[in-house]
Amino acid sequence: MTTRGSIWLVFGNPTRNTGRFRECFGKRKHRWVNKQIDSRDCKMTDKRKLNEWVDDYGEDSDFVKVRVRGIFPSQSSMQFIPGYLVDDSLARPAKSYLEEPLIMGVDVARFGDDQSVVCFRRGRDARTIEWTHYRGLSTMQLAARVAELVRVHQADKVFVDGGGVGGGVVDRLQDLLVHQVTEVNFGSKAEDIRYNNKRAEMWGNMRDWLDLGSIPDNNNELVDDLIGLEYSFTPTNKIQLEKKEDMKKRGLASPDMADALALTFAYPVAPKGLPKDRADKRNKRRDYNPYKRNR
Repeated sequence: MTTRGSIWLVFGNPTRNTGRFRECFGKRKHRWVNKQIDSRDCKMTDKRKLNEWVDDYGEDSDFVKVRVRGIFPSQSSMQFIPGYLVDDSLARPAKSYLEEPLIMGVDVARFGDDQSVVCFRRGRDARTIEWTHYRGLSTMQLAARVAELVRVHQADKVFVDGGGVGGGVVDRLQDLLVHQVTEVNFGSKAEDIRYNNKRAEMWGNMRDWLDLGSIPDNNNELVDDLIGLEYSFTPTNKIQLEKKEDMKKRGLASPDMADALALTFAYPVAPKGLPKDRADKRNKRRDYNPYKRNR
């Protein structure tokens, strides 16, 4: 396989938006000579049947894209966040308001190949303040870095993944008198009955926010994390996200970047300078949702 001049050939139907085959036409396409074949251009295909599918489903439907046109779908059947939402949030200008709280999300690494990620979001802007990520830090070291970031950026709230070793980071931040910190348990009960647990609820809120939000436009890892996660339904018809272990079995990395951003949607945070009780009353009086497009 390493002999100079050797040739690799890869064929397949573009049924999923993630995986090694998708990368041949995405972030690694510069290493491949790409060819996509429309079934209507092939001599032996049933043109009448293909045209029926186009009439029934539409030229731009995912069914026709995959089965007729030979291009990847906008969203696979199990994909939780569609690619177009991510693409739009990459291109959208970052906008926020001073009264909106600055929220930090801290996803704590559990395994040797994972990374701890700290992200920042103010309203619809998750791009302006640079994200940071660390590998090989102890819980004490990570807590010290997070405390310094809170001081430098004057964060109003810090949500930390408290599962596993993350609990040690939360405890240390409290020892350092970082009063803005709140521990989040991914497996805890969701407040929204549509979701199986807190993690699914946070990702659902993040998906709604992507309709108007802005994410870093130079972070391929974040893009892969957002579009890579799949979902299913529990026997009680609640949304359940794919486990990190199952993602790794599919050849995908743990979605540390996306989990950090999702943490910023763990709980509501009152606008700056507004007491929480007044913020709750104001939110009840208005229909405007800053994380979702008004239609």
